[in-house]
Amino acid sequence: MLSIRELRDRAVIRPIKRAVEDQLLDLPGVTGVDIGCRTRAGGRLREQVIVVSVVAKRPREALERDACVPSEVFGIPTDVVEEQPVLQHIHRAHDEPLQWPRAVGSDGSSAGCPLRAVRGGSGLAPCRAVRLGSGAYRRIGTLGVLVASDAAEPMGLTTFDVGCLDDAWSVGDRMVDPDTGTVHAELARAALSGRVDAAAVSIVPGLPASPEVGGLGPVTGHARAYPGEPVRKHGFGTGLTEGFVTSVDATIRVDHGAALGVRVLREQIRIATERPRFCGPGDSGAAVLDGAGRVLGLHVAGDEGGAVGYATPIGDVFSELDVHLNPQSQPLGV
Repeated sequence: MLSIRELRDRAVIRPIKRAVEDQLLDLPGVTGVDIGCRTRAGGRLREQVIVVSVVAKRPREALERDACVPSEVFGIPTDVVEEQPVLQHIHRAHDEPLQWPRAVGSDGSSAGCPLRAVRGGSGLAPCRAVRLGSGAYRRIGTLGVLVASDAAEPMGLTTFDVGCLDDAWSVGDRMVDPDTGTVHAELARAALSGRVDAAAVSIVPGLPASPEVGGLGPVTGHARAYPGEPVRKHGFGTGLTEGFVTSVDATIRVDHGAALGVRVLREQIRIATERPRFCGPGDSGAAVLDGAGRVLGLHVAGDEGGAVGYATPIGDVFSELDVHLNPQSQPLGV
């Protein structure tokens, strides 16, 4: 947990970081700009600095002068770390079976189990494919949490890169549960902006739906994240994992492929873990919850090893998609 002094230091640094982050992002190899603790020899110091992430660290003397990250900005020290955020979906060749390799019954449910309710933490895959090079691929991510709008039917959240794939998306695109092969949702709305990477899907009428998230239980509400806070998420790729918020000021560059290019997401939640990993392929769209069961954000990206994850603040997602958590305590659509 950060001390009051550290939080005050971050409040002082924040406007300076916002003012210079575009200049820093323009430097070769820079993948993100954040506020955090300075690190030395793998250890964390308490000094709060502007943290600049790069694909690979290089000696200063090997770089052109105008390609170097300055040692300080307006009196605020900088620290350079190796970290490259990547989108965390699964790709599977279009001609391969979509179902995840588990036993599936003839009724489309997992063998030996009744048809399950749609809930957060389950898998989500658009029925259409995305072109990668010379091949066509399915994309699999996570349906994070159920929400509601003015319409009567329940909706679910995921990321833009999972729900929309590219710039050829349209409302009504069908989504399938990769566990069962059941078409269980349709794309309803989406947003890919400077702060939000998200999409909402409408659950197919008649299917049972639950406001619970995987092994995390019922969602109790939503809240803002704060540094030092312990969090959990349940993603389709890595299941139930734990971490802690290190920052709510992360600005990252993320490659969305040839159709959409590299996009910048600002003021994202950065999450780290002391365990082997917090996230991995298939987790895009997972809801990040605090210890009280409140949703804090929507997982959008992570580093290559999965020890660091990034989530869009849930308040921004709700605002841009014009949705909210369903207040009912009983399962939706039952």
